[in-house]
Amino acid sequence: MSRAMSALARLAKVRQDMAMAQARRIAAEFAKARDLNEQIVQFADDYGSAAMQQGQQGISVAALRDTMAFRARLLAGARDQELVNAQLYRQLQEANKRAFAAKMKSEGLQKALARRKAETRHHAEAAEWREIEDGLSHRRPVFSPPQQGASQGSGTKDA
Repeated sequence: MSRAMSALARLAKVRQDMAMAQARRIAAEFAKARDLNEQIVQFADDYGSAAMQQGQQGISVAALRDTMAFRARLLAGARDQELVNAQLYRQLQEANKRAFAAKMKSEGLQKALARRKAETRHHAEAAEWREIEDGLSHRRPVFSPPQQGASQGSGTKDA
């Protein structure tokens, strides 16, 4: 039984490690996508500010219109990416739930296995103590008076 439980505990630990690794991969992918999206929005804002400054300095209307159209496409792409990021976030939440459940299962099996080992050790120690006590109870105490008749003859010394 202990070997089977030990194998289950190892399997649960492997599953926990796999679930945690997957959650870390999704978290890294989500962070990378979120950072990229923030950079695109920042670039679009900077691009728009630069276009407005150039417009005040006398840039042509067509060039200003092209610049603002490019900025609008950047912002639209960023909005589309936010939908992808939301999906990644949901995947991350699910992966974290799976990793947590796997961790709880693994810890539960580890605790049960430790409890089982402690019980086995306790029973073995108790059996050993009973054996020692039985051995000691059958011995004659060292400081007790000698028993009559067992070690001495029943007659006189002269005979």
